[in-house]
Amino acid sequence: MFRLNTAEQVLIENHQFSLMVIDQASLRILNWNIAKNNHRHEWLQDFSKLVEWYPPDLIFLQEFRFDSTLKKPFYCDAMSWQFAPNMSNPYTDQHFGVLTASKVKHQSGKSFLTQACEPFLNTPKVSLITEYSLAGSKQTLLAVNIHGINFVSTRKFQSQLQQLEAQLTIHPGPIILSGDFNTWNEYRMKVLQTMVRRLDLRQVTFSSAHYKNLKQFFDYPLDHIFYRGFTQCLGSEIVLGELSSSDHSPLVVELMLH
Repeated sequence: MFRLNTAEQVLIENHQFSLMVIDQASLRILNWNIAKNNHRHEWLQDFSKLVEWYPPDLIFLQEFRFDSTLKKPFYCDAMSWQFAPNMSNPYTDQHFGVLTASKVKHQSGKSFLTQACEPFLNTPKVSLITEYSLAGSKQTLLAVNIHGINFVSTRKFQSQLQQLEAQLTIHPGPIILSGDFNTWNEYRMKVLQTMVRRLDLRQVTFSSAHYKNLKQFFDYPLDHIFYRGFTQCLGSEIVLGELSSSDHSPLVVELMLH
């Protein structure tokens, strides 16, 4: 029977950045679970429109498909990126995982595979922490890209969050925590909200017109953006339900740095 393998815990990087440090007052954030469709023409068209309409400073993608045979597995003008795989296809040399991209050079990055594996494919999920320098400050920004483990107990989901919390607790500076958390029931939401409170993170909120476009299961949204050290620019938050190349809608918001 065909199956995917657990990927090695590695980072694949590109360094086509345009800035050395974050020096602007605000950052536009894009978060999107792209359902492994980044090789398809429809997704490429949607992504092209999206970055033209709302040029992002920081991109968080989940379920990104990395094909090592392509010259440019991911391209967005003057953006560097880090890709952390959680599973691979040994027959096609394709990898799947999370990708974080930015106009700013990343200072460091580290991936975290879950100890537990999901049933059926028997593979873990992955999170990625990327660090960026801030102009005129000794502090740094941590950008955290997570794809929450699914089809397992709440305790195993909590264990994945604890992996990240151990890193974020010791970080004194700004944080953006973004991704598909797979928070499809009350218990998962409570575990996430408890961690968020301990880390003093705030959640990006959406108007009802945009909230209804969020990917939901049992009326619980799966995708979230949390932040610390920023203020949400009211009116900037959008969920683009009209883009249909993935079963998740992209989330866009602008955050003002304190």
